[in-house]
Amino acid sequence: MNKKFIMILILLVSFLIPKDEMVEAEAGRYQLAVSIYQSKKGITYIVETVLDTKTGKIVTRRKKKASRYKLPYKGSRGKMIYEE
Repeated sequence: MNKKFIMILILLVSFLIPKDEMVEAEAGRYQLAVSIYQSKKGITYIVETVLDTKTGKIVTRRKKKASRYKLPYKGSRGKMIYEE
């Protein structure tokens, strides 16, 4: 009976602890825009831009050569990148 009481007490205390650290992301809040352009030298680039639709601000913007767009690719430090 003592073990049951302790288990019930732990369960009740766990419901009372606030869950401030758990942040739920809003579905559909971010938008990915992909653009392709060619430089004056003839190099094709792909630009990925992540927009926050709630505030309208740009979250991230990445420019990659089209030849390095698919995984795996060699990173800027010469190391193979298998996942982002």
